[in-house]
Formats: sequence, structure tokens, C-alpha cells
Amino acid sequence: MSLDRDQTIDLLTVIAAYDRRSSGEGDIAAWSEAARRAGWTFPEAVEAVHAYFAESSKWLMPGDVTERIRVARRQPAAVSDVLALEKKPSTPERRAEFMAQMRKLAGRKGMPR
Repeated sequence: MSLDRDQTIDLLTVIAAYDRRSSGEGDIAAWSEAARRAGWTFPEAVEAVHAYFAESSKWLMPGDVTERIRVARRQPAAVSDVLALEKKPSTPERRAEFMAQMRKLAGRKGMPR
């Protein structure tokens, strides 16, 4: 899901707080299109902007936001997030199902069972 018009305006407002740029309809359209093409979410984009300006004084472009979002998406989840996941109890049935899936994958890869 990409940014809607209001979110794009809000994002440009955050950016302007850092670099004092002025934005018009063309900027809204261009940043909206970049967000759509790269699949930004609003929280990801805002985080990318704050992270960018924490480290750089250069002019921010949509590609800078896309790059930061892609890097962030490749990072593993925080340990606290993983530990907070609902844990399902291990049962003989679940173990058998898991092993069946592993055998199926091994067969596709030509690995010995």
C-alpha cells in the first residue's frame, strides 16, 4: 500500500521541517508516484526521512527514501518482536507435518532423505 495524497503532503511537511523546501502540486504528484512505484508505507517513509536527516545534510530525493526503506526491509526482525510472536505448542502432529514439508523440499532440491 502506498501513500495517499494526505500522507504524501504530511511526508513533504516532515521533509520541509528539515530542509525548508516548499512543495506544490507537482511535488505532491511526483512523490506520490515514487511512493506508489516503490511500495512505500507512510510509517516506513517517515522513518526513512528522519533517519536520512540524522546522518545527512544533502537534499533528499524520493530515491533516498526508497533506498532506506529497502535496506530496512532486509533487516531481520528485532529479537523482542520475534519473542513476542504467539508460540504454538509442539505436538507429535506438528512435528510430523514439519518433517513431511522438509522431506518434500529436500526432494525438490535433490537432497538425500
